Amino acid sequence: MRIIIITTKMKKTKKLKRDRNEIFTSPDGGETVYVQKKDGTRGRMVSQTTYAKDMETFRDEWEMVDEEAVKMRRKYPALGKAWKHYKIVWHLIMGNK
Repeated sequence: MRIIIITTKMKKTKKLKRDRNEIFTSPDGGETVYVQKKDGTRGRMVSQTTYAKDMETFRDEWEMVDEEAVKMRRKYPALGKAWKHYKIVWHLIMGNK
């Protein structure tokens, strides 16, 4: 985990300027960056690379290809048909049969 400390000057009003020290943490080596709260917990996300977004999508969609997903496609014909169409488009794009 990387910890980055950045000092920024933030305008609260036109006349009042306030220095704010923020601690930024990244649990994945800089791919996703969060502000660390004062109690040490993870705060708001500051930035996320395309790679980190892709990996998040991969984790979210992994259940769509396991053995339970095969059973679901067999149980629900519309889901099975949509999956077949998806595979056809995938293979056309990837150049496979």
